[in-house]
Amino acid sequence: VWDDWNKKHLSIHNVTIEEVEEVCHGKYKVTKSFRKRIMLVGKTKSGRRLAVVLSPEDRNLNIYKEEGTYYLITSYEKEV
Repeated sequence: VWDDWNKKHLSIHNVTIEEVEEVCHGKYKVTKSFRKRIMLVGKTKSGRRLAVVLSPEDRNLNIYKEEGTYYLITSYEKEV
């Protein structure tokens, strides 16, 4: 789920929406993170290795009813 906050937050890390979606729809490794969140680590089409942190809850901590719906918390370049 995209909103003004997470779109703006991506720009701080020099990551684009398209890059996040490439990781989410490509091959990635998943690890559990803080408060039901998950972290995906994968590569963009251009080869950038990104961490993408997603939450099954919105910013008000309401759980999404539709399975597979996540709120982007952050994304950043991940060192090897």
